[in-house]
Amino acid sequence: MLLLVLEASTASAKALLYDDAAGIIGILPKNYSSDAGDTITYDADQLMWETLQVGRELLEQKGITEVDMVATCSIWSHSLLMLDHKKQAVGRLSTWADTKASPTTEKYRRDQILYNFLYQRTGCPIHITYTLWKYIHERETGNTAGVAYIASMPDYLFYTLTAELAVSYSTASASGFLNLHSLSWDNEVLHLAGVSEQMLPRLVNSEYTAPLTPEAAAVLGIPAGTPVLITGADGCMNHVAAGGFGEDLMTLSIGTSAAMRIATDSPILANYPATWCYVGVENMWVAGSATAGAGNCVAWIGKKILGTSNGLSLKELEEGARNFLRQGDAPIFLPFLVGERCPGWDDTKSAMFCDLRLNHDVYALYYSVLEGVLFNLRQCYEITIPIVGRTPKFISISGGIEESQLWLSMAASIFGLPVHTNGQMHASLLGTAYMGLKGAGVLDTVKKIPPQIEMSYEPDYALKDFYTQRFQRYLKHYNQ
Repeated sequence: MLLLVLEASTASAKALLYDDAAGIIGILPKNYSSDAGDTITYDADQLMWETLQVGRELLEQKGITEVDMVATCSIWSHSLLMLDHKKQAVGRLSTWADTKASPTTEKYRRDQILYNFLYQRTGCPIHITYTLWKYIHERETGNTAGVAYIASMPDYLFYTLTAELAVSYSTASASGFLNLHSLSWDNEVLHLAGVSEQMLPRLVNSEYTAPLTPEAAAVLGIPAGTPVLITGADGCMNHVAAGGFGEDLMTLSIGTSAAMRIATDSPILANYPATWCYVGVENMWVAGSATAGAGNCVAWIGKKILGTSNGLSLKELEEGARNFLRQGDAPIFLPFLVGERCPGWDDTKSAMFCDLRLNHDVYALYYSVLEGVLFNLRQCYEITIPIVGRTPKFISISGGIEESQLWLSMAASIFGLPVHTNGQMHASLLGTAYMGLKGAGVLDTVKKIPPQIEMSYEPDYALKDFYTQRFQRYLKHYNQ
């Protein structure tokens, strides 16, 4: 069975060709053009066209004109696209990185009773990340005239391919609109947002398929009517690829943003809005934490601040950072360039360097950013694990962090757990392919997928006291 996987991620379009006998036969990622947008907002139709074009290019590279299934993947419902009565875009698509709704979320978070009430129903805190709060902000600022439908990036990808406005329960559970317990659009939330259920996409399971439209087929260069699988979000698909629904492990994705996830048999929520919980696959849930600052912080310091002005290569920055780790006196970095998700959900928070000294150079700053991203994640880890009620045996890690052995070794030492990579920087594509095989009946379950280990990094216990002391400094500055 041959599958074409299409993913519209935050910063790039990706395509994968997967054969159930041969495995991966091609991967093609491409950053979106400046015509599409800037990660914060996008021209939705341009973004989808570029995603389909990446699929077509990969098919042409391999000389393939027909596949058995197209499987889709995108981000969680951490975006907003408003549509008119003809399901055409009203304005631009706003991603999770768009913080303009922060005055609205900050206002609603002051009502602690409402804050916890909504979290216990939906698993989603009040935050600009979620579709719900992006829409409420648009409504309260008078920008919803002519809006007939509310969608997000994954919904629109499926609509572009099939002309059906639908969303999987898994993806929808990260919108803020879905009741986590009844798995239906929440009436209390609908009332708060001032919308009807008919304005939202139709809820379907992760193995739902619809036929490829002639228009999308022409762009891809494959036959119309090819089944298109809706699957779930990139984070959930990453967990599938890692074997996370069958093993006692934690997955940690560090890409533009970062997220840690543990599979559970039922919804697990904190007593207060600290972590999140979303629907997984095969009657499982995913509990965890997410941070807004990760690879975007590294790109910022490496390209905009250090590399551009000093002509330094990534290799030089890494080696210099490694030397500063040995020196042990780098500043502390709070990685909130685009606000905060877990644990405080303060989308107004800003990033900063703390404890700067005259001896600090570009390498010290670069090291501090790598460390600060991991400290924010460790902070989330220490909150998440008691809520979930079990400690993982190891961490399956993926994303841009895999390009840096220094960063991977730091992660193992900071978490005090073995860190394994699976060699798949685009693990969400592979997880989506597995769901395609499950949907087609080739796989009975994705719970039996074993963890794939390519490289392993053990904690350096000689650095335990060093990182403990620096983490306490991080927490001091965070709390201030």
